[in-house]
Amino acid sequence: MPFATRLHPIRAMETEHAHAKRLFDDLRRETGGYHPPAAADDSGRECDRQLAKFEEDLDTHIHLENDTLFPKAMDPERQGV
Repeated sequence: MPFATRLHPIRAMETEHAHAKRLFDDLRRETGGYHPPAAADDSGRECDRQLAKFEEDLDTHIHLENDTLFPKAMDPERQGV
């Protein structure tokens, strides 16, 4: 194992998750919550729809890793395995 503990890469990924969430918070704010302007064409509306879907998928990914995978990965280490 290239790391002395699982905690170091997990903390790095949690930091990346927090950074990605901040970026999407900014993007959502700048796009008015992924609501295209009335003058938007089909590709503009599709872009906003895809951004919203991507953020939803990212939230699911982050939740699964932070709340399920990472705690399970740390269990053996906490038990001295």
